[in-house]
Amino acid sequence: MNMKTPDMPEDPPAPENPAPRRPFNEISLLFPLLALYTVAYLGLTVANFTLQQGLELPEGIMPLYIALLGAYAADKEIRRWLGTPEPPRKGTVFVYLWLLLFLAFYIIHTFRADLVLPRHLLPVCLQVLGIFFGSKASKHVFASRAGRSADRAAEDANRERLIMELFAAKEQVSRQMVESELGIARSSAGRILADMEKRGLIKRQGYGKRGYYVLTSPPAPPDAK
Repeated sequence: MNMKTPDMPEDPPAPENPAPRRPFNEISLLFPLLALYTVAYLGLTVANFTLQQGLELPEGIMPLYIALLGAYAADKEIRRWLGTPEPPRKGTVFVYLWLLLFLAFYIIHTFRADLVLPRHLLPVCLQVLGIFFGSKASKHVFASRAGRSADRAAEDANRERLIMELFAAKEQVSRQMVESELGIARSSAGRILADMEKRGLIKRQGYGKRGYYVLTSPPAPPDAK
């Protein structure tokens, strides 16, 4: 048995387990990078408009900016459809900034014909609008499908309740009986029964048209008084 003497140093404390590090996510850089590009691009556009021939924008800046904006919108929609949304960010502010800038330049050009609109301004506004409405359409479709899924789940729950009432009255219930009693299609009856079987509520006996379902655990009889 090991015994400590007064001359022996104390054991060093056990190191604490460090907190797990979150994996680096390149996609999380999209929003700040897009914001930086937007501010820079807007600033260069203002300089191009005020200086006219004194400043020419590089040819590659617009396609790169549109590609970055499209990647941001696509990532946001993919996360929405996969059910892993990121914290909400105001991406639509980029659309408003470009439209307000176009309106301001157009008004100024109306009174100052010598100040010509930058040739890239209209194409970039149209493409930004296209990405914006594409994202809105995807959001609308997602919400519509989610609503239909919720309605279908509620309808299936009600049909399952009616099927359980059938089991309370009969020991054996067939798919054909469910179709007839509930007035639903064969595919709907088969889908609901298969789901109930998968969850262990019922089990199938027999095969083919002679097959039927029984409760996995029959309801307990009421207590006798």
